[in-house]
Amino acid sequence: GGLSLSWRDGRFSDWSVQVGDKTYNLHAFLLARSSSFFEKHMSLATSREAEGGPLARRCSDLTEVLPRSCHTAFEDALDFVYSENQAAFEVHPSKALLLLKLSDILQIEGLATTMSRHINTAFAETAPLLLEQYCKFHIPGTDDGQALGEIRAGAVELIIAKFQPFLAAKEMKEALLRLPASMLVEILMSDTLLVANEDVVYDFVAARLSNPDRGSEGEEEESCSESVMNAADKASQAAEEAAMLLWPCVRWQHLSAGKFAQAVSPGKRLMNDQLTLNALLERTKRLDLGGMEALSYLTGPSSSIMTDQGHSVLSLPRQAAVLPPGVPPPTSTEIDFCFHYPSVMHFQSGEPLRSQPKRIGDAVLGILVFPAGTNTGVARGSLSIFLEAIPQAHWHSDWEFASIKYAISCIRWPTSSNESWSVKKKNDVWTFKVNRHDRGWHDFLEPSEVKKFIGPDGFICVRGSLEQECLSRCFLQCSQTQNSSFSGSNSEPAACSTAQRRSGVWMPSSTPPPPVPAATTTATTTTTSNNSTTVSATPPAPTVAAAAAAAAVSAMPITSQTGGQSEAPRFHMA
Repeated sequence: GGLSLSWRDGRFSDWSVQVGDKTYNLHAFLLARSSSFFEKHMSLATSREAEGGPLARRCSDLTEVLPRSCHTAFEDALDFVYSENQAAFEVHPSKALLLLKLSDILQIEGLATTMSRHINTAFAETAPLLLEQYCKFHIPGTDDGQALGEIRAGAVELIIAKFQPFLAAKEMKEALLRLPASMLVEILMSDTLLVANEDVVYDFVAARLSNPDRGSEGEEEESCSESVMNAADKASQAAEEAAMLLWPCVRWQHLSAGKFAQAVSPGKRLMNDQLTLNALLERTKRLDLGGMEALSYLTGPSSSIMTDQGHSVLSLPRQAAVLPPGVPPPTSTEIDFCFHYPSVMHFQSGEPLRSQPKRIGDAVLGILVFPAGTNTGVARGSLSIFLEAIPQAHWHSDWEFASIKYAISCIRWPTSSNESWSVKKKNDVWTFKVNRHDRGWHDFLEPSEVKKFIGPDGFICVRGSLEQECLSRCFLQCSQTQNSSFSGSNSEPAACSTAQRRSGVWMPSSTPPPPVPAATTTATTTTTSNNSTTVSATPPAPTVAAAAAAAAVSAMPITSQTGGQSEAPRFHMA
């Protein structure tokens, strides 16, 4: 075959290029053929020589021409310039936008066309990587052109619309964690941020701030005279500034009780005193302290709204549920739980997820889900769903809610604009008491059914409900409470807001559990949309872990289970 030139060995080189501390011995013809920038630079040098001027140096210094973030992508650009099949050129998405920026500066038209095609093809899957690259070369206050500006705006919009799905992909999550704090504020403050619950936002901010090097652009090297202490002070100051920007993005009103306790714990010191005070103040907006206007003077008019009577009262951030279009919001006797389900491989068998509990009468109930199935011999990948009673400190040791008629539904998203939402529903009657905390189905959905109930963004929605006729049995008798004068919010348990029991407690052990009394009645499986249709009869079963955990419940601290809230305060249905 013919002679093939390479930029790596420098053979027959007649033009050099300086990029930072690296020098590349290249070939003028190939550079000029691909790049208008190099062609003009070489033409200028040649014309000066022809006019009898001094011999021009056959070199181009791009150190100050290219943004520092693009220096590492220059070798990829050379691979394109020297490629004999440029149409088949491929590059990792983490460099695609850097190469597009580089091709715009060096006027490499072929590379710009190729990168634009790659970016458009993979945009929906790689938006966090693209935005990270944009932040690396963008100088605040400058205009990067219409094309790059549209990519930036599109990436932000897509990340907001698919925030939690992107967090499920390791590479995309790391790219999001590396974004500058100012960019993250724009994303996290959005009312339409797609998360299953506010705990997701809290965990993300905590992870971002746990590594102060994340999100920092590569600053110029310190001079020799600058002390290491000064560098440490700068890093500490940058971390403090990031914390002041990011922690206010968490909507403390909607954070689970356990996460909130973790945030303000004196021992952990995740926030400074001012941020902690602000978080506590935001949290009090959920309470009725003699009228919401009681605290309005502390927050100012920006966080207040005017009533019809002209009174200023505190306003809460918008709260919307992750539900398919057309599904009505839960009533006072219903509990919704939406969780992100990337795939069954993201969960262990026996790994539980819990909704935020809800008080109905004296009963505090929640949804218990095992996304990969329980450890009871059920097929891995089955969706196990139970309704559980969350024991409270003021309940007597022999508490009981007798003959509770309940139902559990899994809501199916419509697959087309012409299709309506539907549900798979199962009913049962059960007496919730000590050693009988929960009741439900180990195989509510078989592995082959689960994918039918996953929404377009990877969420599964479950709803538990109580029948109206049994509401009178949701109250404890005076003899069943240790403090009959106990009072608490109807919408939030006074003793806790979520019950955290580690998965090890709830996993079946090698010791066979004690026998569990049979249900009062059998259950029916119903698939409904606008018209309800009874499909089959399926007997429910309690989790085998309920009895094993009963003794430990009273001594266990009541805190929040990660990912265990039923509402998404940010989500907005498109």
